Amino acid sequence: MSYFRELLPNLMHIRHATIEDAEVLTGLAIDTMQESFGPPHNPAELVDAYIQDTYSVPILRQELADPRSTYLLLETPAGESLGYARLYRHAPPRRMRERRALEIQRIYLRQACLGQGLGRQLMNYCLEQARVEGYKAVWLGVWERNQRALAFYRKIGFEPFGWHYFQFGPERQRDYWLHKSL
Repeated sequence: MSYFRELLPNLMHIRHATIEDAEVLTGLAIDTMQESFGPPHNPAELVDAYIQDTYSVPILRQELADPRSTYLLLETPAGESLGYARLYRHAPPRRMRERRALEIQRIYLRQACLGQGLGRQLMNYCLEQARVEGYKAVWLGVWERNQRALAFYRKIGFEPFGWHYFQFGPERQRDYWLHKSL
């Protein structure tokens, strides 16, 4: 994957995933989850338990078919998947003042792609999609110990508005809620 470092971010392509992408998306989701939250951040068994409950081809097919859900795939010009995001349309937490808000429920890149501007490119696409759909804000949850992601979101202009517990396999972890006005 080191050759990705040489590709310019503007050569990447972002597209809406379809049900036919369920297998590719499942593999990408599992890989990025293990890279992002596996050892040394969490024990492998904890990550595996979460993956077992959350990422499978049938589960992703169901999510892809849900009209409230949009998956975006970030790909190379040759069609190799490097990252993804999920936009989810539902009511934001009560603590969030702006009620017309879209959740960026997942946004992940392969580790080899971090630090190259691809995360910003994918995030900008998510923000533009929210604007086009008439949303006034976006929100997301991020693990309190994910300092890299927290710094990324702060740099883009996200602000904290609360927190909640997130069930990660058998463990309860704390996520911060962040929002950004559009």
